[in-house]
Amino acid sequence: MTTSHTRFVAHLDILGMASIVDRDPEEAWSMLSALVDARDASTNVSIEFQSLGKLIHVPDHVKAITFSDTIFLFTHGITDADLRALIVSVSQIFCSALFNRVPVRVGIAKGELFVNFERSMYAGPALIEAYHVGESAQWLGIVFSPKSAEDAKTLGLTSGKSNVVVNWEVPTKQAIEERSVINWPAIMASQLKVAPPFATEDFYEIFRPTFGPFSDLPQDVRIKYENTVTFFNEQYDAHMA
Repeated sequence: MTTSHTRFVAHLDILGMASIVDRDPEEAWSMLSALVDARDASTNVSIEFQSLGKLIHVPDHVKAITFSDTIFLFTHGITDADLRALIVSVSQIFCSALFNRVPVRVGIAKGELFVNFERSMYAGPALIEAYHVGESAQWLGIVFSPKSAEDAKTLGLTSGKSNVVVNWEVPTKQAIEERSVINWPAIMASQLKVAPPFATEDFYEIFRPTFGPFSDLPQDVRIKYENTVTFFNEQYDAHMA
């Protein structure tokens, strides 16, 4: 049965996957496996929100689909609980991916999505928008579309004393655009073994075994890591201040 609802949708893919597959298919499969492990760990849990005094069971709110190097997640509806579950799941997947040296970027949108589980069919404007929002950003990060950002900000999610959703001037393929993004440096701050600030090449070092020396990367790829480190250092510094 096909259903159509307004939902929150997240699109996540691995940066540079095509080049990895060409060079080392086994490494590509290993990276995808690590990403799927992160997906499973973040979408099959219950999350306690102390400010609400309630427990949210993520599978009741979020469904995750994997194809090739892409994972997309969508909510059952557009309730606050749906969006909370999605934000936490996506944030955990992103942070786990980085720890497993898998570079990913994510877009989150709100809109119509058609779903037919029996025939494995998923399509709609929200999925397309989530893809474009994530793919256009020139960094490793999690970006909201304007409509989804309005809902995300009203939740008031925090990590320590930092807001989980913050505004940032995100470099895109066309320009620099102020967007709402997930403050993943604050979320993973307590898990870091080495304290920032990081130089770009230091941050990139975990990806070196897969992609080679930083200096050998194409200029447009190096810029993505540089933009990521700028965001990371500033948000971490604000979180620790």
